[in-house]
Amino acid sequence: MIASALKSESEPALKKPGPLNILLAEDNLLNGKLMTVLFAQLGISIQVAVNGLEAVEKIETDNYDVVLMDMEMPVMNGYEATAIIRNKLKNTIPIIALTANARPGEKKKCLQLGMNGYVSKPINTADLFNTIYKLTGKVVFTKPAIINIQTVSVASDKVCNLDYLMGATHGNKETVNNIVTVFFNETKKELNYLNNAIRENNYPVIGDISHKIKSAFSILGISVLEPVFKEMEQLSSSTSSIGNIELLSQRVNLVFNQAKDEMMLEN
Repeated sequence: MIASALKSESEPALKKPGPLNILLAEDNLLNGKLMTVLFAQLGISIQVAVNGLEAVEKIETDNYDVVLMDMEMPVMNGYEATAIIRNKLKNTIPIIALTANARPGEKKKCLQLGMNGYVSKPINTADLFNTIYKLTGKVVFTKPAIINIQTVSVASDKVCNLDYLMGATHGNKETVNNIVTVFFNETKKELNYLNNAIRENNYPVIGDISHKIKSAFSILGISVLEPVFKEMEQLSSSTSSIGNIELLSQRVNLVFNQAKDEMMLEN
């Protein structure tokens, strides 16, 4: 049984903010889609960079109020991009780290690099919008009333819980269905990459993919895989654990297929 007690904000009394120009550096299509929807509902369009290098290039040519920086990206990661923005470009634009990395000291590391804020994934909208306000002085929404979604017990054979996604999208079912579709399309590709990496004993790629997709699964409330991805990331640093990694991957694939079946029944 999955008992979800995810914290979500009630839909705030929305109002149009002052001009707010946001750059999101994020390589994961699902996370990018969710963030775009969150801000679009508030009348804010955001620019998206798919890696750190593209983010640096955009900052060189355009003006932004704030950068939302994912840490783990291809080509150039968030740490490297921030170092260039601060040390080479000498740009003091506020940068907020967005990361699913729960390693001790991660927040301190980000702040020491010159970032101004830190928000963990899956994104708590109040934390993110409040951080943006503190750094830019621009209000994204009026102060919301905080409501805890009641604990929802689902049938023991279910793995998905859409409480977080419903809260983040203010209950817009069309948007939820859109994001769910993106999840299955993109995650299927990532799982294929993961399975290929396991066959090739490519430990660095195994670690990168398992870190990348765990936040995608959390968006759909698939909490049963949290310890699986954590263990897979840990094992990817060893060259003698491919058998255990393969077993974990089989578990991920089974849950992914089960989640897909659940969503098909929902619709």
